[in-house]
Amino acid sequence: MPLLLGIVLFFFSVSALAERTLTFLVGMDKPPYIQLQDGTGFELELLREVSHRMGYDAVFLHVPNARIRYLLEQGHGDVATLQRLPDHPTELFYSQPYVRYQNAVITLREKELVVQHAQDMQRLSVVAFQNAKIVLGDEFGVMAQNSSRYQETTNQKTQVDMLLAGRIDAAVMDINIFHYFRRVSDDSQPIQLHTLFPPSDYRAAFREQSLQLSFDKALQQLFSHSDYSRMQLEFFGSVNQYQAAGLSP
Repeated sequence: MPLLLGIVLFFFSVSALAERTLTFLVGMDKPPYIQLQDGTGFELELLREVSHRMGYDAVFLHVPNARIRYLLEQGHGDVATLQRLPDHPTELFYSQPYVRYQNAVITLREKELVVQHAQDMQRLSVVAFQNAKIVLGDEFGVMAQNSSRYQETTNQKTQVDMLLAGRIDAAVMDINIFHYFRRVSDDSQPIQLHTLFPPSDYRAAFREQSLQLSFDKALQQLFSHSDYSRMQLEFFGSVNQYQAAGLSP
């Protein structure tokens, strides 16, 4: 009987451990949001903290961004990160926004370039992040399509290096990613931020509504806690995500 009881308790413990694990489908290396080298980054630390407040241990499955929602719909993982609200009905449940990206056109101040509209980049040499011409609006997409000096890259460090070396006129990317690679390069040249684009707020998607509701509750708790500002200062060097529901400034 003691042996049987021990076996039952063992399987109960394994089952309870599994129930405390929440598997997040997240993107690939994208510091300072996701840093594969040491398993940290603002987005990963935020999701760990939210999971902890929900009573779970976070596990991260790194996949290309384009496959995140598809894999969740196919039954893999528990949470799809970095999602926009869909334009069509879906069986998934979407959280409140949990992370904000702010893309900008970045130039060297010494060049004194004026960029007030996407069309102003038509004459400039520009390197943008992959699929920027799709996600940054129609006006930007038209400019990219018609420019012979526009290109995109998956290597965002290359964008920063090319800009700081004067090899291109403008880099189009998230400002936190730019500042991260700028600090790594130890280059303090004055730059100009041209904020042509609205912020991009991203949500988490769930197959189970109960998890989505629990996530939102824990997220709101984190927004009102000092840990939220601390994480931003640690990974971004400034508080730029904004607190409160919807990440509204």
